[in-house]
Amino acid sequence: MKTKQLATTIVLVILTLFVIVNYIYLQHKSRNQFVALQELINEENDLNADWGRLQIEQSTYVNNSAIVAQAKKQLGMKLPEKEQILSIKR
Repeated sequence: MKTKQLATTIVLVILTLFVIVNYIYLQHKSRNQFVALQELINEENDLNADWGRLQIEQSTYVNNSAIVAQAKKQLGMKLPEKEQILSIKR
């Protein structure tokens, strides 16, 4: 009878140790995943900020007056005079 109780106790101790070690491992893994999640959230916030800046930059380039100003400044372009404009009637 004592041998059976000793075997049962040993099995229960081994199972308890297995559960404790498994719990510690899962806690560690959970913490690592939480840290990775926080890093991804920070990266998402940075990318959203970059996206907002790019949209503002795009809206300034799409603005017609900005295009005309750059054409005048970089290419030396100007609007034609009235005498340079030809009107073709059908």
